[in-house]
Amino acid sequence: MRTFLSWTPLRGYGGFAATLRLVRFLVVAVLSAPLLAGCLGRTDPAELARSANLVPVAYSGKYFDLIGYERGAGATLRVYIEGDGMAWRTRNRPSSDPTPGTPIGLMLAATDSHDAVLYLARPCQYVEGDQRRNCSTPLWTSARFSEPVIAEMNGFLDQAKARTHASRLKLLGYSGGGCVALLLAERRDDVDAVVTVAGNIDHPFWTRLHEVSPLQNSLNPLDDKAALRKIPQLHIVSRDDAIMPPEIAERYASELGNPDNVRIVKVDGVGHTGDWRDVVPGILTQSGLW
Repeated sequence: MRTFLSWTPLRGYGGFAATLRLVRFLVVAVLSAPLLAGCLGRTDPAELARSANLVPVAYSGKYFDLIGYERGAGATLRVYIEGDGMAWRTRNRPSSDPTPGTPIGLMLAATDSHDAVLYLARPCQYVEGDQRRNCSTPLWTSARFSEPVIAEMNGFLDQAKARTHASRLKLLGYSGGGCVALLLAERRDDVDAVVTVAGNIDHPFWTRLHEVSPLQNSLNPLDDKAALRKIPQLHIVSRDDAIMPPEIAERYASELGNPDNVRIVKVDGVGHTGDWRDVVPGILTQSGLW
């Protein structure tokens, strides 16, 4: 494993232990009210997408409907996968709607000037009415990385490839979207690179670290280490992220045997729901993967 030099941004995201340390309190705060943990305000996704010439797209799968935004066509499609969104309303009460108030995945996609770009929301985000079919709380809590979730998002990628005439994919996932990106890449043979930003890429370790309930109905990318070792990866983390600290990426890489194609970039000054646009585009340019 190679660890890049640190970047500093130009300007400044059941079952808890009885006595919580501050970090655990912050985890709860993020799950219940993401805006409290960062400095970004609520964002209108449609307006943001229009500003980047991204148009709405939808996928009607076997289990549920997925929403995204897309632009252009080309040989390689760059895919940005959203985080978990508003998974929890309070410490003990899940949200009824996981749509993020601040869609950091979409914000990153909007900075990308590549010919072919796709933003992929997570299940039950941004859907209303009949499009909410089969939406239930486990899809954004314990089963957020379950087989139906990954299978449906995989189908969306197939559809998007055909629509954009792409033959190859590059996947970037923010927060829980990082886990989704790895699970998707494991089952495909057309992914050239995976990038995660503040990624939850080892969720069993993450739940133990913060002493929260395990995601017992979710898949774990590290269950297929052989597949992961074949995928060029870049994991961008912040020393100031109390929710997904660098230890998660470091342990993940260690579990894979620290291969040379798994790289970690550590930055300062960005919280979990901070403005990752300050650092991510420059890192991607320098990485050679994107």
